[in-house]
Amino acid sequence: MPKLVEYQDGEVDVKSRNPLRGTLALVDDEDNDVDLELDKDSAEELVSVLMQFLMQGEGGDMPKISIGRR
Repeated sequence: MPKLVEYQDGEVDVKSRNPLRGTLALVDDEDNDVDLELDKDSAEELVSVLMQFLMQGEGGDMPKISIGRR
């Protein structure tokens, strides 16, 4: 059974810049810390699926962010 975890407004703790690696602290339903390990590829994939999720919002739940290129 999947473990349910929640994001608590934390920042990514960068462990290495080259190669890019870090952890994002999450909390489970029993208040235990769960570290999500990230590298460049997994972070890019996570951002992509989160953007796809946000784009599903309607009305007041439409995303308030925009991403542009320079």
